[in-house]
Amino acid sequence: MSIYFRLLGYLKPYRLRLLSAIACMVIYAAASAISLGFVAPFMKVLFERGRPESAVAEQARAPAAAGTEGGSRPPAAAAAPTERTTRLVGWPAPLREWASRTLLNARPLVALERLCLLILVALLLKNLADYVQAFLMVSVEQAAIRDLRTELYAHLQRMSLDFYHGRRTGALVSRVTNDVEYLRASLASSISNLVKDSLTLAGCLAWVFIASWKLALLSLAILPPVALALVAIGRKMRKRSGLAQERMGDLTSILQETIAGARVVKAFGMEAFEQRKFDDANQRYYRAFVRLRRVSAAARPVSEYAIVLVAVAMLWFGGREIFEGHSLEPQQFVLFVTALLSTISPLKSLSEVNANVQQGVAAGSRLFGLLDTPPTVVDTPGAHALSGFEDRIRYEGVSFAYQPGQPVLQEVSFEIGRGDVVALVGGGGAGKSTAMDLLARFYDLSAGRITVDGVDLRDVTIASLRAQLGIVTQETILFHDTVRNNIAYGLTGADEEAVRGAARAAHAHDFITRLPQGYDTVIGERGAKLSGGERQRLAIARALLKNPPLLLLDEATSALDAESERLVQAALERLMRDRTVLVIAHRLSTVQHADRIVVLESGRVVASGAHAELIEQDGAYRRLYNLQFVA
Repeated sequence: MSIYFRLLGYLKPYRLRLLSAIACMVIYAAASAISLGFVAPFMKVLFERGRPESAVAEQARAPAAAGTEGGSRPPAAAAAPTERTTRLVGWPAPLREWASRTLLNARPLVALERLCLLILVALLLKNLADYVQAFLMVSVEQAAIRDLRTELYAHLQRMSLDFYHGRRTGALVSRVTNDVEYLRASLASSISNLVKDSLTLAGCLAWVFIASWKLALLSLAILPPVALALVAIGRKMRKRSGLAQERMGDLTSILQETIAGARVVKAFGMEAFEQRKFDDANQRYYRAFVRLRRVSAAARPVSEYAIVLVAVAMLWFGGREIFEGHSLEPQQFVLFVTALLSTISPLKSLSEVNANVQQGVAAGSRLFGLLDTPPTVVDTPGAHALSGFEDRIRYEGVSFAYQPGQPVLQEVSFEIGRGDVVALVGGGGAGKSTAMDLLARFYDLSAGRITVDGVDLRDVTIASLRAQLGIVTQETILFHDTVRNNIAYGLTGADEEAVRGAARAAHAHDFITRLPQGYDTVIGERGAKLSGGERQRLAIARALLKNPPLLLLDEATSALDAESERLVQAALERLMRDRTVLVIAHRLSTVQHADRIVVLESGRVVASGAHAELIEQDGAYRRLYNLQFVA
């Protein structure tokens, strides 16, 4: 239950609304109990005081005659009020006297009218309190869920890139959507049912004991086995709820992957294969959810049938007490049965609370498992802001492995002087992109260090470091937004002319103006409405607009055709003159004019120097050059 108490912590900022809602629940329960209390006077007014006068007179003559024969005659006027007030079972003495004066001593029709009015007032108060508490609880519930979603999303934003390795996007999306929805039913709504229905049940049980404590104790004999059955149902609910949530995560993952990869699916004619995979996952979720509901559905009928058994048993025993034992008055028995049957609704709701709580605990354990996963790349204590660099960046014996024992970089050392253009080249899997990612602190080193003017990157804040960087990756990431907002991403209040200037420098302005709404055109998820070259030019424009002192270009021209590549390369070379650049390219033609070329092979630096120097050596760079330029 520690998980559930942690969930309840999200209600703390809204405790005033929560307390107001609980106050309304108390009013609701009190009004419900008062409504039940009117059963006895209603029965008396309707069936005793409403009898024909001849019957009343006949009843009065019998004791009168008996009194005359016995020589003593008790005052009839004194006897009537006592009888009437004692028959208002369970009412406090002042209320019995008030009811006697207002209801029982009045003419039958007047008493009936007053009683109906009181019932209407009590029920109006009950329903008004129910409405207000429902509105307040929805407000509290949704505010808490909103805060939890916000915290989850913020935590995902803080997580390092290694967190996402091996995790399916759909499963993470399912955490923030489906799992949070499971929590909704177990958070404020469960509190609402627990408080309101518990108080209502307490009021009903109070009238049950007041009417006949013997029958009440007898009726409670069946509750322990019912409670044990509901606890067992709750345990199964928690286990099966967790399984159903996992199956929904699988389903969401497949859906997300196939929608994002629709082009590949269609290109390989794999629609039928993906359909079968989705159908299998859908069937697994179906089975898991049906098993979950099969268990949860048992809670209501078990509790309801237990009450029915009690009610039938009480009808039988109560009837015997009335007709044979004469120890129970009819209106007492009617009050008992009415109050007992009134416990069915709150008991059914309370039986569902446990099921909802178990579902919420299962979802909460998954969510808190995510929230409690710390990011691996964080600011070190005492880290200071980096305002720029004056001299050079050094890689000093850098080693890195995504998995222990499988190094990607080993003892890598090179430097980037201020204003230099340094290129990383090598075959696939040489570690070029990883080396660049380490400079942006997307990952932390396994060994060695990277310094800026002699200061370890781990001693500066991550935000200030990345503020110095402009990055264009080989996988172009654009957002479902306008062209303008994609170019100005990360910059608030970017000038319109500056946006257009960056687009012109990236040779994107011409195709942008041909779009239906120009710079206001929404380009679709990941820029789906644009060609590969157009997407890449927008990414370059975005980096250029940021105007950072350090550019990281990872295959920045890989998606451009020959003409676009020539134009963009010329723009990049012109802009590189006043900034430091670390560039990766498979096409050696794009890096031949770099100040220094670092050749990586199997995660190690095997050569370093200018193009002319490296081409004279019989090494890895020359082999790469010959593969691309020698027939």
